[in-house]
Order: sequence, then C-alpha cells, then structure tokens
Amino acid sequence: MDRRNFLKIGMSAVAVAGMPFSMDAQAEEPSAKQPVFSIDGNRIRLQQLGLKKPVRLLVLADSHLSIDDERGEPYKDYSKRMAQYFKQSIQNLEKNTTAAQKQKYDMILMLGDMVSFPTAKGVETLLEAIKPLETPYAYIAGNHDWHYEGEEGTEIELRKKWCGKTLASLFQDRNPLCYNMMINGLNIVMMDTSVNEVLPEQLDFWREQVKAGLPTLLCCHIPLWVPGRGLAWGVGHPDWNAAHDKNWQVECRPRWSESGHTDVTKAFCKEVFAAPNLLGIVAGHVHKQCYNRYEGKFQVTSAATGLGGQLDLSLS
Repeated sequence: MDRRNFLKIGMSAVAVAGMPFSMDAQAEEPSAKQPVFSIDGNRIRLQQLGLKKPVRLLVLADSHLSIDDERGEPYKDYSKRMAQYFKQSIQNLEKNTTAAQKQKYDMILMLGDMVSFPTAKGVETLLEAIKPLETPYAYIAGNHDWHYEGEEGTEIELRKKWCGKTLASLFQDRNPLCYNMMINGLNIVMMDTSVNEVLPEQLDFWREQVKAGLPTLLCCHIPLWVPGRGLAWGVGHPDWNAAHDKNWQVECRPRWSESGHTDVTKAFCKEVFAAPNLLGIVAGHVHKQCYNRYEGKFQVTSAATGLGGQLDLSLS
C-alpha cells in the first residue's frame, strides 16, 4: 500500500509498503514560525527554514557490507557471526547508488554501520559504490564499523583503533568523534554516538555549534532516546545500564556501565533537544524508517541500506 501525506510537524504518520514507518508526536496548532514537514515515502522535505539555498541530502545507513579478503584473515574468528547476515547488502547498496545518479544531491550522509566489522575490502567497496555520484560525502561510525566481536579492549579503545586504521579514509582527515560541514547556510554536525556515550570533547564541540547560532542538522548513528521508545532505541534511556544489557554476550562486547550513562552524556542529550538552532536529527541503527518529535525537534531514522533503504532529505 502506498500512502502519500503532506503534513506539518506532529500532524500525521505514514506507512509505506516495504518501508516501516512510525511516529510519536503531539498535534499542535500550526505556527508561521514552525518549519513545514512533509513525507512522501522515503522522500522527506523540511521547508521554511530560511536557508540561503535549498539543500538535498542522500542518507545511507546500515549497509552492513561484510565482504572481506586476505587482510581480514587474522580476524575471522571475530567477524564470523556478523558475516552471516545481509547477504544482499552489496546489491542493495549498488541499487541505491545507481538510482541516485539520476538525481542531484548536495551531499551524501553515511551514518554508520556501513560495514559489519572493520573490513578493508568492505570500505573500498563502499567508496567505489558512491564514486559515480561525484558528490561530497560525510561519514560517522556506527557500533559495528569498528567492532570485531571478541577483540580485547574497551569500546572507546577499539573505536579509536579502527577509526584510525581501516576506517580512516572515510573520515577524509576529519575528527572521527565530531566535525561539521557547511552547505548553503546549513550547518551539518556529524557526531559519533556509536558507544552509547558522549565524551567531554564532543559535548564541548556541540556547545560551540549551538553558540554559533546557525541552522543545524545533527547526524549520528545511534539516535537519541525519546519518551515512548524502548531501551535499545537510542542514547539517553534512563534505564541504560548493566542490569538491562541483554546482548553483551551475544555481541561479545563489554557490558554496559553499572551506573548507567555518564553525566556528560545526560547533559548532551538534554542540551541537544534544548538547542534553539537545532532543526532536527538524522540517524540510523534501528534499521527502519521512523519519525519522532520531541521538545519541538524532529528526529528521523533511515531504513537499512543493506536491505534497500535510504532517505532523500530536502531542506529549504
């Protein structure tokens, strides 16, 4: 079933065949100061933002490429579980990028878990797939991109290790933890949330972006938790702690903290939704297209590119 709805923020939800879609929102009286938000399948438009020129973004997330070669042989025991999944990921990625060549995008946003583990062959395949688009791209890591299941080390240590090695070319000499790019007056902030925590330097960077006062789009892998969503949904759930971590043994990773989120992470989540210049948040991780509105800010997640999903996001 195809359903086409155009709406203002918080007015309706859309379900499109093959693209699970959900929304948590409260209806409000229309305001001339509010952006106009419209949805047509995976095409999302946010208007009345006062940008210098329109910006169109291709959002890819969770392609989960697991293609490997001899460079990955020493890590086979760590990659074998995730290598079983997303068998059609290359075909689905190439289908998306081939279709995108017929469009005109200002930037490609790659929002993490583009590979299922830090495979050099997978990174090369990803870059080859987007090359024909001849479009600038921005990348931020997901929790699988740098994770060899069972490899010794903390998540922060392993993220730093692989973001500086196999994943380094994707960052194009930018800070893997956080950076920003300007397009037509839109400030695109890339923020790593892949360890379910935010570090002090990331919070400081976010505060700088808020202080600058520019219209800002926050992009990350794991979305920020909002009321009504479950524990696994995003960063900031009040019950995120070791007692509620059900998958640490399956994923062969350290268990979540006994004490829950750090004060830095809690402050980040609170300050993001309070930021007056934040237009919204775009993320991946949950493998389905969903929309939430919280504290007057929208948050949208992309369906998994490895299953054929992507977002076509326009702002003007």
